[in-house]
Amino acid sequence: MSFSLTPWQMLGLVLISGLLWMNYVRSKDRHQPEPRRRLLLAFILGIVAYLLAAVSYEVIETLGVPPIRMNERPWTAFYCFGIVGPLEEGAKVLLAALFIFRWREYDEPVDGFVYAATLALGFACAENVYGTGSIGWQWQLAHTVATPFVHLLFSAIWRLGIAHAHFCVSRGSRRILWQGGSVLLAMAAHGLHDFLIFAYQAALATGALALILWGLLMWRLGLLSKRAARPAA
Repeated sequence: MSFSLTPWQMLGLVLISGLLWMNYVRSKDRHQPEPRRRLLLAFILGIVAYLLAAVSYEVIETLGVPPIRMNERPWTAFYCFGIVGPLEEGAKVLLAALFIFRWREYDEPVDGFVYAATLALGFACAENVYGTGSIGWQWQLAHTVATPFVHLLFSAIWRLGIAHAHFCVSRGSRRILWQGGSVLLAMAAHGLHDFLIFAYQAALATGALALILWGLLMWRLGLLSKRAARPAA
């Protein structure tokens, strides 16, 4: 017998998933933990970013742009790479640029990961609450677990790139290249992930690629954390 989770059960799953991921994110910043009020604000900004993206999707649909068509791979590719990736990652970057990048607590490279990850969790939790009500409970559960991870992954790409440019690269073309390149890479990764899912139902392949990319990003984050923990000479 099939059934769907109630709204309260869904909300509980989302909160549990969010808290577990948040605990993981905070564990990556042991040197100078960020204030909880800032993390809460970053989480709220992630919800705002999701609402901004959702409204943008509504506007695009109103303008007559058709949604993803599973049986039309060229259109699915255009929609994933040209709309979904740029729109969702762009909404996150916009909110981060307007607020997070200006906070005085943002004072070391690892902070970029922590704040961007928290913002991504807010985005993912809002997406889980809003976007999974009409699917079966098995898919609801899988979506609740997977969505925070993939949004953390995509946000980590642009956030670590921008943080490297901010703290480690002098002003100039290389700094712009690091910032813009990392954002474009995150958009492309997001688009590729969704395209493989919608066009080929390649959940295992995308999961394996995501885990490999996550391992590389965590290796880079570990280097940044060790550098931050070293005493000044």
